[in-house]
Amino acid sequence: MNPPRSDFPALARYADIVDDFDAFVAACHRPLPRAVWATHAAPPDIAERVRAHEPDARPIPWLANAWRLPHTARPGLWPEFCLGWLHTQEEATLWPARVLGAKPGERILDLCAAPGNKTLRIAADMEHTGTVIANERSWSRMSSLRNNIDRVGARNVVTVCSDGIRFDAEEQSFDRVLVDVPCSCEGTVRKKGRMRYTSPEDRRMMSGIQVALLRQALRLVRVGGVVVYATCTYAPEENEHVLDRAAGEAAIEPVAVPDGVVAKPGVVVFGDRVCRPDVQNGARIWPHDTDTGGFFVAKLRRV
Repeated sequence: MNPPRSDFPALARYADIVDDFDAFVAACHRPLPRAVWATHAAPPDIAERVRAHEPDARPIPWLANAWRLPHTARPGLWPEFCLGWLHTQEEATLWPARVLGAKPGERILDLCAAPGNKTLRIAADMEHTGTVIANERSWSRMSSLRNNIDRVGARNVVTVCSDGIRFDAEEQSFDRVLVDVPCSCEGTVRKKGRMRYTSPEDRRMMSGIQVALLRQALRLVRVGGVVVYATCTYAPEENEHVLDRAAGEAAIEPVAVPDGVVAKPGVVVFGDRVCRPDVQNGARIWPHDTDTGGFFVAKLRRV
């Protein structure tokens, strides 16, 4: 297969695992729509306020009080954002919290939390009860995490600055764990307009960190509890291959896909590696299917 000419030649390695490679590449060259969702502090007329700022705002069908905006919108400058009534977040990154399914009163760990977008969504799903531990390794990124928590008023969130691989907590101490790992970020190309070249050695090094983080998450969740593994990249080496190496006895469960959303199954065979069959239960979000960024989400249950 001869892939089309692209400003992002690294995407050519995915020609055999995407259903419409030309559409995929074309989508990666288009600007990324924005999205906002209403926090618990928002007034009853928040939908009218959003439409007043951006008449072309469209509700996100699978998430209440959330809207997709044109790429030209600047919701971070709106008074409602500054007041903590709205939070802006790329639409595909709302998925991990949805898959995690946090309930009020639970004890949740967000192992790689900064800048806190998914932490805030988890806290909202819990109706600001129970406890969310938001852990971040990088001290320099803690300010963005704390600023978002303070602005929105997520009162059930505690922040910790620690290496996630060595996170100090009692084994089986959490009901659910989100591990949104550091990755090569290929799925953010629409937002950044550029794509860093990732070598095979880069992927090997990154996947080693990802495997260690996922194994730690599985150690910390209780028996019967849920771990959600997420990346914003396309590379199977950082997605399905990590699950294959780290999941152990955990079950990789199907990801429930809301009506109106398109997600493709995980890739069992890539290159010379054949993964365990249940990696196909992971969900791949391709930009040409959803008009979002690229994302991978998998749901694991400790048994």
